[in-house]
Amino acid sequence: MLRHALRRLLWTLPTLVGVSLLTFFVLSFVPDPTDDPLLASSLSSAELARLRRERFLDLPRFINLEPRDVRLRALAAVQAVAAGGDGAATAADELRRLGGAALPHILPLDALAPEPRTRVALALAPVAARMSLPRADEAADPAHAVAFWTRFWDDRGIEFRSPSVRSAVRRLVRYGSESRAAELLELDTFALQPVIAALQPPRDAATLEQARALVDVAAHITEIDDRIAPGEDLAEARACVTRWKSFWNVYRSDFEVFSGPARLAATVLETRYGKWALGAVTHRLGVAATGEPVLDELERRAPVTLTLVFGAIALAYAVAVPLGALSAASRGRRSDSAVAAAVLTLAVLPTAVVAVAAALLTGGAESLLLPTCLIALSLIAAPTRQQRAALVAVLTQDFIRAARARGAGAARAIAVHGLRNAVLPVVTLAMLEPPMALGGAFVVERVFELHGLGELTLLAVQARDVSWLMAISIGAAGIAALGVIVTDLAYVLVDPRLGPAVLSRRSGA
Repeated sequence: MLRHALRRLLWTLPTLVGVSLLTFFVLSFVPDPTDDPLLASSLSSAELARLRRERFLDLPRFINLEPRDVRLRALAAVQAVAAGGDGAATAADELRRLGGAALPHILPLDALAPEPRTRVALALAPVAARMSLPRADEAADPAHAVAFWTRFWDDRGIEFRSPSVRSAVRRLVRYGSESRAAELLELDTFALQPVIAALQPPRDAATLEQARALVDVAAHITEIDDRIAPGEDLAEARACVTRWKSFWNVYRSDFEVFSGPARLAATVLETRYGKWALGAVTHRLGVAATGEPVLDELERRAPVTLTLVFGAIALAYAVAVPLGALSAASRGRRSDSAVAAAVLTLAVLPTAVVAVAAALLTGGAESLLLPTCLIALSLIAAPTRQQRAALVAVLTQDFIRAARARGAGAARAIAVHGLRNAVLPVVTLAMLEPPMALGGAFVVERVFELHGLGELTLLAVQARDVSWLMAISIGAAGIAALGVIVTDLAYVLVDPRLGPAVLSRRSGA
């Protein structure tokens, strides 16, 4: 049976992948907040484009047959600058943003005619200033700009190699001196990939200084003023590192070249789903609407919600099974009608109304006991009726009459012989309860101001926070898959004779 459970557990992995694909496909058709005309009218076109890109709306959903890397972006910008016209200024800004990562693909400028060559060389002047190159003022002089970049590439082009940059990053991490940082600043954004790769959340004072040095380099070459300020603690530093990792997940293609296997991988990774999946695997399930990693928020909030959900299910079934047995034993009597009326009343009472009334009467919840009881009230009806129906059918069986004939009392016949055979449908029903209980938990959390999953899920729905909604969806699917395994184990524990049947049924499925 243990081997069967492990095999079923392994099969949950492709199931979760399928759930993630289906959920992402559905979410991709939900209107994004950036589609709101009011928001679009309040932002500039550049700000709106940046916001949409950070939400990966510029990418295809699952397959990208033409992924754009730094080489394609740089060549397109050079062509636009060389051609002049209305798009030249925007293309010049793009060259400035791409910076040193674009230089190996556009230098030298010999392929261009003299006038376009000068325009491109002048567009690179801000890059020269950012790199603090000697005589950088010549890059802004139309008479010397082309000669400046030709001389630069002849002298320094050999330094634009990945192994040498990685060595420079390792030296910065090890020694942390200004001279080591200057080596990377002179390579500009060409050094960004190894810098981000070396950037890890700090664990102590030493790793905090390493992270600060790397973040300072990244902030300088990207002109994004997001640094680890002196005096900030480890939590603030880790948050800064998380923001830089998120930045890299969005803009990685602007500073890397896709060739060979990397281009093949980019057909999947440079998509909306690929960006989400990569962020989920490498960045703690992505970043929630609160700005914190999704996994951190789940660890902080899930215990509240899971306690409510599974505590309510356990409490509801602890009450429902005896009630169902009592109802079955007294079928046709007043007690049977009283139980039916009670559970029906509990079933039709809206959880929100009951929760609000309880909150007003008690002044709120100081513990999770009252909210758990409120959710349990709404769950009692179904297992009670299921237990009653199953037990009524069992009590007509021959083995019950045989037990009574051997002298067993009614209570013993029900408790020892009847419940063992009638409880299996209730076990199956219990495994289907978590989704129902989850909805009630979200309502109760809102009423009693409990900081569980419901609070952030509602915020995620409003903001279309794909990372959080995907995590909730996959988590719910994982719980459902585990529920199937637990059901099999519960069947065998309740009645060991069912072991071979469970194994053959699951194997056949």
